[in-house]
Amino acid sequence: MSYRNPKYINQSVQGSFDKLQNTINASVTQAKRVEKDQELKSEADTNRGILAASIQSQATITKNAESNVVGNQMSRGKVGDYFSSYPARAAEIAMEMAKTPKPENYGELQSELQWINSSPETMKGMLTNAQSFLNTKDMSDIDPNQNKDILLASQVFNGELGFTEENGFSYDFQKGEGNSIEMVFKGEGYIPPMKNGKANTDPNDLVSFPTDGYSMNSAGMEAMQVQDQSLIVSTPKMSKQINGALQGTNILAGAIYNDQGAYKSGGVFNKTLLGTETEEYTGADGKIVVLKLVDPDKVASAMNLELTQQVDSFIGPEGDNGQARSVWNMRIAKDSQATVFNEDLAKQAFPKLGDDTEALKAAWAKGSGIWNYKDDLGEEQKAVFNVMYRKFIVDDVVETMESNELVNQRIDLGLTEPTNAADLGR
Repeated sequence: MSYRNPKYINQSVQGSFDKLQNTINASVTQAKRVEKDQELKSEADTNRGILAASIQSQATITKNAESNVVGNQMSRGKVGDYFSSYPARAAEIAMEMAKTPKPENYGELQSELQWINSSPETMKGMLTNAQSFLNTKDMSDIDPNQNKDILLASQVFNGELGFTEENGFSYDFQKGEGNSIEMVFKGEGYIPPMKNGKANTDPNDLVSFPTDGYSMNSAGMEAMQVQDQSLIVSTPKMSKQINGALQGTNILAGAIYNDQGAYKSGGVFNKTLLGTETEEYTGADGKIVVLKLVDPDKVASAMNLELTQQVDSFIGPEGDNGQARSVWNMRIAKDSQATVFNEDLAKQAFPKLGDDTEALKAAWAKGSGIWNYKDDLGEEQKAVFNVMYRKFIVDDVVETMESNELVNQRIDLGLTEPTNAADLGR
């Protein structure tokens, strides 16, 4: 970019323009490429294709990003076009303000000049935030049920293969309210652009932004950055939650964990966690060994404090309910017990409904299914999440306690003579 009349712009600001250009040049080289695009049918499938190629709710965060959020076409032309008229306008304002007597709109002119002088830093901050908020490279298991426009914007912003101007996508900068800059994403295109060596014209593969575009604002993005919020949600690994629960409750005393906190082996659990139900196994010597089964209810009770803290971290007053949606859709809802009505589980989730089966069915249906990212979480969703999340963790811990390695701890001494654990086989 070439900026004339620099004397009308503060020298430190001119330096900001220069630094901004350097940022743009460096960022261009970081553009990613999509290796493979998927065919698109439903909105979730569309988002899968797009992804393939603090205290506020996730719905509120999304609305905040739209109204007051980011981008960068990281090209010299886009940013250059936006700032092209600024130096001349700064000169014009400076001459107007120098008149005697002062013009009646002196205050307005002063405010506009202040905006021009600060805009390079605003743009730089927005581009920096955008690189963080719209980066999906290091995310795992991104829930395709998230806002389509945000996911699509992330691909366009990063110049991914198929999401470029050549395929119908683009974005531009415009002045927003107050001292803010908006990035407006527009266009539509076929993903993937080619099929079987020919231009793709399948209407099922047509992906588009809203007619009036999708806007992201620098002020909204900055607010999200300050509050350490995320615009695109990655799904946490449940293994970390399970291992955290094991360590946090010391339910397997003396267990060995690796450097990442993952359970490796060993540990001794309290025999009071065993239930009354038993199972028979035949040892290597042919002897029948009676083993007690672990009681899931007792394990849940022993882990209650840790489980409550984990649940609250997702759906509590200060929880990350964006990740709650992702955990539900990508982890818990994969279990049929989470979506198919189970009266016992429903009674746990909705104790006030008693034995009213129809009311329980209705509440469970309202709380389960696929969770979107547009609406605030309902009480039914929170109740079902609380029950099913706990069950997910407890079931995995029980499975660990009933593993071959720990089988010796489950021998029912009241019913059989103990056989050496090494002789027990499953």
